[in-house]
Amino acid sequence: MIWRRILAYFIDILLVTFAASMLASISYLNPKLDKYNEIYEEYTKLIETDITEIDQDQLNDLNYKLEKNNIYGAIISITLTFAYFVVFQKYNDGQTLGKKLTKIKIEGNKSLISYLLRSLVLHNIFINGLKLILILNMSQAKYISISRILYVVELFIEVTILTMVLMREDKRGLHDLIADTKVVDANRGEEQCITA
Repeated sequence: MIWRRILAYFIDILLVTFAASMLASISYLNPKLDKYNEIYEEYTKLIETDITEIDQDQLNDLNYKLEKNNIYGAIISITLTFAYFVVFQKYNDGQTLGKKLTKIKIEGNKSLISYLLRSLVLHNIFINGLKLILILNMSQAKYISISRILYVVELFIEVTILTMVLMREDKRGLHDLIADTKVVDANRGEEQCITA
C-alpha cells in the first residue's frame, strides 16, 4: 500500500510543477522571463562543456542569476503549492487529485493550520519561502552558502519523512506527527492507516 501514497505524491507534484511552469512562462505574470531565459541559455552552454573545463565561480554566478531572475516563478510555485496542498486538500475532504486517484485521504486534524503545517514540512513551502526572502536580501556569496545549507536541511527532512513512513508501525511521517494527521484508505476510513 505504500506505493499508493508514493504514486499520489508524484502525481500531485507533477500537476503542481506543470501548472507552475505554465504560469511562470507567461511574461505578464513573470516580468523577468526574458532575462531568465537569456541566462538559462548561457547556463546550458556552460554545462554542456567538458566538466573539467567548467569554471565553478562562473557556474555559481549563473545559478545565482537564474534564481534571482526566477523570483516571480518562485512566488507562483509557492502560491500554487499552498493553494493545492493546503486550501484544495482542506476543502476536498483531505484529498488531492493524486490521493483521489489512489483512493487515499488525510484523516485526523483537518484544520487549515494542520494542512499548512503538513505542507510547510512535506512540500518545502517554508524552505522555498525562506530562499525567496534570502535571495532578495543577501549578497551572492552569502546566499550561495546559506542555500547549500538549506539544501542539506531539505534533504535531511525528506529522508527523515521517508524513513519514518517506512519504519514506524503507524506509517506516519514527520509531517503527519507535526500536523496530527495520518493517511488512510479512503474506502475504509480512519481505522485503516496505510503505509506511507
